[in-house]
Amino acid sequence: MRFGAAIFLFLIGLSVFAQVKFHGQVGMTISTFDRDLMEEYGFIEYRQARIDDGINASSEAKNSVRPGAVVSIEMDVYLNDNTFLKTGVKYTNGGDSYFFKTPDIQYQRYYGLITTDARFKYRPRLDYIAIPVNYGKKLGDFTIYGGLTTHINMATALRANYFEGSGGNTVRERWDREDDLVKATKTVFFFNIGANYLIPAFDMDNVVSLNIGYSLNPVYDQPNAEGQINSARLWTIEIGYGITLSTGD
Repeated sequence: MRFGAAIFLFLIGLSVFAQVKFHGQVGMTISTFDRDLMEEYGFIEYRQARIDDGINASSEAKNSVRPGAVVSIEMDVYLNDNTFLKTGVKYTNGGDSYFFKTPDIQYQRYYGLITTDARFKYRPRLDYIAIPVNYGKKLGDFTIYGGLTTHINMATALRANYFEGSGGNTVRERWDREDDLVKATKTVFFFNIGANYLIPAFDMDNVVSLNIGYSLNPVYDQPNAEGQINSARLWTIEIGYGITLSTGD
């Protein structure tokens, strides 16, 4: 954490003397653990308990990916015309998703265009403030970059859904949340690679970005944990859109 903050401050100082591109972006994340934690989170037992309560299951418990969000302010400090160092600050979240289907509840999705068996879900969630320290190259309207990103955990939670309504378009999906069920590792280091595409528009550039990351250390640090939970690492994909402003020569 201190190393990432020191590099961030160094690049802020360097930006006074260099060309800098600032990127403000919002976007979505897709994430999953590198191993199955359904048993550790109790989802197998949860599915069986629902079956014992009379719910029919039309699928086994399955592992999916978790959608999330990212908001970032980053800057590329150019060392020359084609080489830069990237840093900044971003809020991001990740985790995983487990589900099983039931034919007992027919759930309308996409404004009633599709009716499917409802899915009961568990979604572990980890919230981070992240500071990237990346090296990059400019290739025309594209930039590519890679390096380390320090993630500082701000919250951890488990979200579980349920359904209200009598059927059809009256069914609504609701969510409960339990915080700090599992202790998260406070500082996690991710290796990341990414690319930006700059789209000229008016007096500024629009930017579309893709960033892929993998945690180099486990994301959980649960005391006296059983199973694999303290070995779990996180894969993330971030897709963003925003604007770019340039300063300097």
